[in-house]
Amino acid sequence: MRWVAMLGMGALGFAAHAADWTLLTTSTDLKKVTYWYVDASSVVLQAPLVKANLRTAWSQTQFGPDNTAYLSTTYISYVDCSRRLLAYTANTYFSDFDSTSAPVHQEAELPLTDLSFAPARPGTPGEMRINYLCQSHEGSSSKSI
Repeated sequence: MRWVAMLGMGALGFAAHAADWTLLTTSTDLKKVTYWYVDASSVVLQAPLVKANLRTAWSQTQFGPDNTAYLSTTYISYVDCSRRLLAYTANTYFSDFDSTSAPVHQEAELPLTDLSFAPARPGTPGEMRINYLCQSHEGSSSKSI
C-alpha cells in the first residue's frame, strides 16, 4: 500500500463522541445494497450551514484510491438548507461494514471555501440527507456552533 492512513482533524471529529448512526435509506439494487447513515448526535448548525457526520456502507466490496478495497466510508457533510445544496469532505475509508476497523485511506478535511456545493437530484439519497439535516437543525435538540 503506497500511502498510510493519517489521523487528521476529520477523524478526530468522529472519535470525539459516541456516534449515533441512524439509517436514512438503502438502495434498491439487491445485488449491491448501499446503506446511507447520519450520526444524529453530530448534527450542528454552523450558520448558515448544517454540518453532520455521515456514513455509507455497501454489501459488496468497493475499490478506491490505489485500488484499495473498502466496505464503508465516513465523511463530513455540509448542507445549505436555503439553497438546498450539499458538499462533502474528510472522507475516510474502512475495510469493514461498521467503519470500526483502522482506516485504509483518509482524505483531509478541506476548508469550507474549497468545498464544491451541488444540488441533489429529487428522490435520491442526497435529497434525503438534505431533508433530514435541514429538518434536524430546525428542531430544539440540534446544537449550534
